[in-house]
Amino acid sequence: MASLTSTSTSTSTSVEADAVAFMESLPVVRWDDIEAAAEVAERIARRIGEDKEVLRLLVDRVLRTPELREQCACHALDDKIVIWDEPEKGLQIQLRLANTSQYERVHNHRYSFTALILAGAYNHTLYATDQPLDETADVTRFWPHFLREEQAGRCITLDHEQLHTTTTEPETVLLVIQSTAQKQRAFVLRQDDGTVSYRHGAAEETAERRAEMRMSDERLQHWITRLYALGVL
Repeated sequence: MASLTSTSTSTSTSVEADAVAFMESLPVVRWDDIEAAAEVAERIARRIGEDKEVLRLLVDRVLRTPELREQCACHALDDKIVIWDEPEKGLQIQLRLANTSQYERVHNHRYSFTALILAGAYNHTLYATDQPLDETADVTRFWPHFLREEQAGRCITLDHEQLHTTTTEPETVLLVIQSTAQKQRAFVLRQDDGTVSYRHGAAEETAERRAEMRMSDERLQHWITRLYALGVL
């Protein structure tokens, strides 16, 4: 994998160009083989997440890159800052930022992903079931078969079909590398009342909904300030 270096005489423009060249040199992640994808994606995640200079450059670049800035969004449980988007290589790279204490939801995702915990921690449970993932799902027929507290520094990869729950404290920060969407909707089941819902991609949201979720400049600056305070940047 290419390395990123700079000298004291480098201008901000040349340093950013080096960062972009480094990102463009990253290998393809082939998400159809989840074990091979996990190996490659973890190397990439650690290379970026453990190098604060690289991460600072990428976050700073978001402010001047409209196609990335427009994808930064606020959700019910976490916010996201998209720092790189190269779907043809299986590389959408985000910072995911827990904005509130989270409740138990058995769910899967529309995409496979690798996540490196940069700050905080979360409790992670994998589930199995023997029933269709639709509105008829019985909350009592989801069985946990793996439970672990994921601490800062741990890296996990999850296939888009895997059912799991995560509960985190506010300001837990993940560096996430995700595949393109593997299905139209993801299944979500609230464990407190058995309610089933689905998550869809931004392309299926209304313009009003996308505008509602778009991260404001104030919110983005808040997160950048917190990322420095948490030692991520």
